[in-house]
Amino acid sequence: MKIITRTHSYSTAKSVVKKALLASSFIALSAPMISAQAAQEAVINVQGVGAVEVTPNAYSVTLVVEEAGNTVGKLNTQLDSDMRSIVTFLLKQGIEEKHIQNMQVRLQPRYVNTPQGRKQDGFTLSREINITSTNLETYDKVLDGVLKRGVDRIQQFNFISVGEGDAYQKALVGAVKDAKQRAQLLAKELEVEIGEVVAISESGGNMPIPLMRAEAFAKDMSMSLPGQERIEARISVSFNIVQ
Repeated sequence: MKIITRTHSYSTAKSVVKKALLASSFIALSAPMISAQAAQEAVINVQGVGAVEVTPNAYSVTLVVEEAGNTVGKLNTQLDSDMRSIVTFLLKQGIEEKHIQNMQVRLQPRYVNTPQGRKQDGFTLSREINITSTNLETYDKVLDGVLKRGVDRIQQFNFISVGEGDAYQKALVGAVKDAKQRAQLLAKELEVEIGEVVAISESGGNMPIPLMRAEAFAKDMSMSLPGQERIEARISVSFNIVQ
């Protein structure tokens, strides 16, 4: 019985030692793997911005024509008459038919305040005319002409760039270069090196356009200075850090 007991104790101790050695070996093997994984996940995230200045060579404007009354049929007849006069004038000014859109129609009930409360008093029928023209020198003449032919208000006026489709692409290339320079600067200060790109996303771009109200044209219809517009592109880039 004593011999059996000693053999069992020795066998148990050997098993415990073996398990401890396996565990320590696993820890020793796992440590470099965890370290390598941490190194691989170390990145530098930067934002890149690129910009290109362009001179607007066209304009777009939205015109609104309205008629108010009690009968929709009569309103539509008067509106059609105004629309024909306006479109005829625009065509004579050299604006192409494909650059004139007038399909937007709105019909809304009109309300008035009475001693008995708020009461419907007919309808307001309106149509929008969207035009685009590359002749910047005559836009003041065009606006003056449409206002005399039934246009009730100018919804918005934008200076735009036509045929500058590659301007944003140029700005995007500039954003990529800017992101790389930023990453290199950070890496230098941190005394590390950047590796390959692991992620890149386009954050979007913008081209701010001035919005001008009809009152501005009423004060000075001779202003014809579109200036320059800034087209921006933004990206986010992640670079691996080389340890």
